Amino acid sequence: MKVEITYPPVSKRRFQQRKLQKILKWPFWLAAYACPIINLCIGGEAWSVLVLAGLYTLWTMAVSPDLVEYNRISQTVKLTVRACIVLGLLDVLLVSGLAYRVIPIVCFGALVMSGVMFFTDMERQKQNMLPLLWLILFTMIGAAVGLSLWHKDVHWALIVMAAVSVALFIICIITLGGELLREIKRRFHTR
Repeated sequence: MKVEITYPPVSKRRFQQRKLQKILKWPFWLAAYACPIINLCIGGEAWSVLVLAGLYTLWTMAVSPDLVEYNRISQTVKLTVRACIVLGLLDVLLVSGLAYRVIPIVCFGALVMSGVMFFTDMERQKQNMLPLLWLILFTMIGAAVGLSLWHKDVHWALIVMAAVSVALFIICIITLGGELLREIKRRFHTR
C-alpha cells in the first residue's frame, strides 16, 4: 500500500519562525512578569498594563501571527483594534483626553487603507470582506457613541470617521450588490 503525504512539508520560513518563537518566548514572559511586579513595587500609574498590551500586540502581530486569517485587510483591522485598545488604556491610565481625538484618526486611516486594499484587488479580496465590514460597523457605532457623548465638544475626526465609514459601506453595497449578501450568508452559515 502506498501512503500519500497529504500535508505540505514545513517550509524553511515557517521553521525559522518557530525557532524565533522559541527564542523570544522567554524574554516576553520575563517582561510580562517583571513589569507588573516593578510597577507594584515602585507605585504610581499602572504603566505595566500598557507594556503588557504592547507585548501582546507585538507577539500576535509580528512574532506569532494568525495562520487562518492572515491577509492584508484582516491584519490591518487587527492592528487598528489593538492600537485603539492601547490608546484607550493610555487615555484611562496616564494621559486623559487623548483617546477621543486620536482613535478616530487611527480608525479613519484604517478605513481608507482597508478600502483601498479591498477595491484595488476586489476579485481576490472578496473573501476578505468580513473584516472590512466589521471595521465599518464598529467605526459607525463608535462615531455614533462619540457624537452622542461629546456633542458639546465635537471633534472633526469623529465626523470625518463617520462620513468615511458610511460612504465606504454605501460603496460596498453599490459595487458588490447581491454578492455582499451571499458572502455574509456564507460566512454565517450554520448548517
